[in-house]
Amino acid sequence: MTKKIECVLLVDDSIPGNFLNKKILNETGKVNNIYEALNGLEALDFLKKEGKFGHITGHPNIIFLDINMPKMNGFEFLEEYSKLDKSLQADIIIIFLTTSNWGKDKLLAMENNFVKDFLQKPLDDDKFNQIYNRYFSEISI
Repeated sequence: MTKKIECVLLVDDSIPGNFLNKKILNETGKVNNIYEALNGLEALDFLKKEGKFGHITGHPNIIFLDINMPKMNGFEFLEEYSKLDKSLQADIIIIFLTTSNWGKDKLLAMENNFVKDFLQKPLDDDKFNQIYNRYFSEISI
C-alpha cells in the first residue's frame, strides 16, 4: 500500500499551472488533499486558517511555492512565514516550483532554511517522485 501525503499546498497564481499540477499529483495516488493559494497572502491565510481557508483542518506537509506572484511573491511569503508561530511551520517541506532560471533566485532560495529544493516548472512524475522519495517515503499511515 502506498504511503500518502495528507496535504499539499500549491502556491501559484497560474490557474492552468495549478490545474496541471493537481492532475499530476492526483495521478500519483500518493496525496490525499491538494489545495491552492494564488499568492503568498492566501498561503499565509491557509496556514493560519483564515479567510476562505477557515474551514481547513491540519496543515500542509509540502508547499510548492512559485516566486513571481501578485500581492505577495514567494520570497515575501518566506519572510512572513519565518515570523509565524513554530506550530504553524511544523514539518512543512517548502519546494520552490518556478519558471525562474535566474541563478540568483536559486541561490537566494537555497540560502533560506525553510526551502528544501528549487525545481523548474512544470512539475512532472519524476520530479514529484524524487521529492516523495526524499522526504515522504517513510510516512506512516
